[in-house]
Amino acid sequence: MCFSALKLEDIANLISVFTPIILLLWFYYSQKQALAKIYFDRLSGIYAGFVSNIHERGSSAAIILNIRETDGNGFFTGDFDHREIGRHIGGDNFNTSMLIDGVYTFTGKLNFEIWRDKTRNPYKPKENRIYKGNLFLVDRLDFQFDNYNLEDYVRAEYEVIHLRDMQTLKFKLLKNHRANSLDLPETFILYKKIGFTFEPYEFVKTTVFGNNTRVDT
Repeated sequence: MCFSALKLEDIANLISVFTPIILLLWFYYSQKQALAKIYFDRLSGIYAGFVSNIHERGSSAAIILNIRETDGNGFFTGDFDHREIGRHIGGDNFNTSMLIDGVYTFTGKLNFEIWRDKTRNPYKPKENRIYKGNLFLVDRLDFQFDNYNLEDYVRAEYEVIHLRDMQTLKFKLLKNHRANSLDLPETFILYKKIGFTFEPYEFVKTTVFGNNTRVDT
């Protein structure tokens, strides 16, 4: 009886020790899930910016990107429009030519982590909350998944850095997965559309895309 009582007492002591730890871990996990959902819900939207020209000095190039869907685990899908136009003066005429014109489907994932709550200046990059992940350009997402893997359709891969408070995405090309590589900028930065009259999206849309884009609807 004494031995059994001691064992029960030991079990009770262990429970009293581990219960607060388990509750703390559960609280952290539930808080992280709730905060992650808020973050990923706000990630969706349209981003735009000028990018480096590839084919011709003096040309103008830009990308408009639309993150259409996200989930609570950080996966996202969407498409982006990439265009480069050349401008030439011929006599009294000012002519433009299309050098690059492509729409690409993408999927990707950003990794969420909890940052300490404090006042941050959104326009100081070093004060921003930063999240990292990858974006994959794919031929299509409606593939025959019984016979193929998503990796079979990947065309290029980018590293993505999200400066949350600036609502800005930074991209770095990691790999072109095909022998006939796409004409893509190696690095570029896109800024989220927030509705201002003068913002990168509006300027890019009028000067490079001629108000004719295919991914911002």
